[in-house]
Amino acid sequence: MSVDRKVRRSQTVAPFGVGAIYDFGAESFVAMDISHWKVEREPDLRLPRLERVLSVQKFKGAPIASGASFPGARTFGNSVPYVRFPAWLFCPNCRVMQKWGYAKEKKGVHPVCPTCKKTNKLVPMRFMAVCRNGHLMEVPWVRWAHRKAKSDEQRSCRHENLIFKSDPKRGAGTQSLIVACAGCGAENDLEQLQHKDSLSGFVKCTGKHPWQRSEFAADCDQIPQAVQRGGSNAYFPHTASAIDIRVGESENNDVFAQIRLHESWKPLVAIKGTKAAKIFIDMIVMDPFLKQLGIDESMVWDCLQSTGNSYDEGEEGAATPAELLQEEWDAFTHPPEYSQNSSFIADEVDLDAFHDGLPEAQKTIWSEFRNLVEKVTLARKLRIVTALTGFSRLEPNYENQQSPSLGANSSWLPATEIYGEGVFIALNPMTLESWEKRVPNRILDRMKLAREVTSLAFLPEVSERFVLLHTIAHLLIRQLCFECGYSSSSLTERIYSDADSGMAGILIYTASADSEGALGGLVRQGLPDRLFSTFKTALFRGNWCSNDPICRELPQQGVQGLNKSACHACTLVAET
Repeated sequence: MSVDRKVRRSQTVAPFGVGAIYDFGAESFVAMDISHWKVEREPDLRLPRLERVLSVQKFKGAPIASGASFPGARTFGNSVPYVRFPAWLFCPNCRVMQKWGYAKEKKGVHPVCPTCKKTNKLVPMRFMAVCRNGHLMEVPWVRWAHRKAKSDEQRSCRHENLIFKSDPKRGAGTQSLIVACAGCGAENDLEQLQHKDSLSGFVKCTGKHPWQRSEFAADCDQIPQAVQRGGSNAYFPHTASAIDIRVGESENNDVFAQIRLHESWKPLVAIKGTKAAKIFIDMIVMDPFLKQLGIDESMVWDCLQSTGNSYDEGEEGAATPAELLQEEWDAFTHPPEYSQNSSFIADEVDLDAFHDGLPEAQKTIWSEFRNLVEKVTLARKLRIVTALTGFSRLEPNYENQQSPSLGANSSWLPATEIYGEGVFIALNPMTLESWEKRVPNRILDRMKLAREVTSLAFLPEVSERFVLLHTIAHLLIRQLCFECGYSSSSLTERIYSDADSGMAGILIYTASADSEGALGGLVRQGLPDRLFSTFKTALFRGNWCSNDPICRELPQQGVQGLNKSACHACTLVAET
């Protein structure tokens, strides 16, 4: 029976993007880089604001295989390429290890044991080797089995006839798992394998990934580290996302954005008005991608005339992640006029009108609510594009990040888009600033120190404002799960925090790639009568935790001590 292996399109960005291990039943695969993706016939995912920040011309969704049957699927027969990894497999019945290869692969067929009388399916070894530069390789099982060789025969043996056996007398840990050579009898357990630098001295990093040929290997001086195949430190995807806030821009805006992303644009602007400008204009017009958009010489001239005499990133829109958030903040706090076909539809809620219909007993509480919440905007239609910018291993840092193309020139990045809805809440800046002045510095000192001395420096800077907004967002998400039936994994938050620009708000929106939550259920929770009740209940439930007094009294907890009085029983949500 043929095995039908599938992965959701949204999962090809995260968590099963380029370089990630994807476990499918008793099989294990790794996603190949985007140079192997056949996406020429796939439609572009356009979001000029994010394209400028990431310096790419376009985004592409993962290709859909010919077997896809969902409505509207464009199937061209090309699927996202995954290769089997680890290649070392073993039989659960006879425990014989087999090094699988591409030549042994049969489409839709699970590998079976060639030596066992039964047709037992082979399963992958649970360990693999990675390095800080993001490279991935097999654990050298042959050399590991002979590491504790006792005789010259064992030391010189390089046979691949290995057995992966278990000795229950040694306990239940990795010390009971043994890789043995069937030829010379040498054996070694896995107790030391997970220790730091356990592979040092007898194996070097290959400088490549399993699907790459040796000529593409890089010189890598990092020591490979053995990790479990499904370990959390084996793969860290790096993504960037933005909300499409366009409501009816002219077609020229998109065209001009693509022209300005071309590598010849900056030198063209620098020599604007000279005869040499024609050389760079021709280079832009001859670009294959821009040709597909129908861009000709006159369009480049029009774009050039609409640009100042010097290239200024500020004139071209957002150029940094901070500017992306600022533009979204402006759109939420002052929603633009829209049409029904707009990608961004938002309406500000009239909070003052709700006050008149409240009972006298509730008006005092409402005044306190208004003292904290300055503005509420209902985002009735949102389009969010999330792009995979790279990945790292062992530590989630950007210093050793591998790009989705593994360094090859590419004008696009893999991305996914979701359509949903959300509720935006902006806090009162005067109230917030007054509260910030009253918070003692010692409260966040340990959290700031923990961020600086750990490998998590990529996280947002610790500030009173950000911690408050993040905490409120989680409390509201947990309460909204009860109010409107969403699972916590279907909701996510976007934090707008910057004291210099005055940003202090949160957006809670549907984060699922399917149709869940696109029928107005979340937006209705942003109406004053519902939001008022939700906010009160969320704050009340945030006053206590079922793990108190432990949770309340711990000075720091969570990953590397970056949380204070926050645990999964009171504040944290799914995938935190």
